[in-house]
Amino acid sequence: MSNQNTSPSNTLDAGSFAERMATLESIVKKMESGELPLEEALTAYAQGTQLLQACQQSLQQAEQSVMLLN
Repeated sequence: MSNQNTSPSNTLDAGSFAERMATLESIVKKMESGELPLEEALTAYAQGTQLLQACQQSLQQAEQSVMLLN
């Protein structure tokens, strides 16, 4: 991965839902290219998994907020 300074926890702490989704999409594209070395692919997979969980939590919170408004 070209951005090795960004740890998964830093990625999750910073940014909006849209930014996390954009990062997740970038990770998926890199992994689908098949050009990442194994170690970087494993790191990207772990980061992607954490981003996915954070996005799912954001969506659940938004859904709960909408339900309260109804």
